[in-house]
Amino acid sequence: MTDITVRQQLLECEARTWLREGYTTPEKIEELREFIGKKRGAAAVEQLIEEMRRQWGRRREWIE
Repeated sequence: MTDITVRQQLLECEARTWLREGYTTPEKIEELREFIGKKRGAAAVEQLIEEMRRQWGRRREWIE
C-alpha cells in the first residue's frame, strides 16, 4: 500500500466513525468543526467533512 492509500483509508474510517457517533446534523457538524479545527486546522476539518459526505452516500456498503 502506498502512503496515499493508507491515508485515504484512515480518512474513510474516521469519517464513518463520526457518522456512527451521530454527527449527521448541521449542529453536530458545527461541533465537530470546532473540536477538530482546534487540533488540526480548518483544511483538515473540511477534508474530513467532505469525506463524511461521501461516506454518507455509500453508507449501505458499510453499515452493519
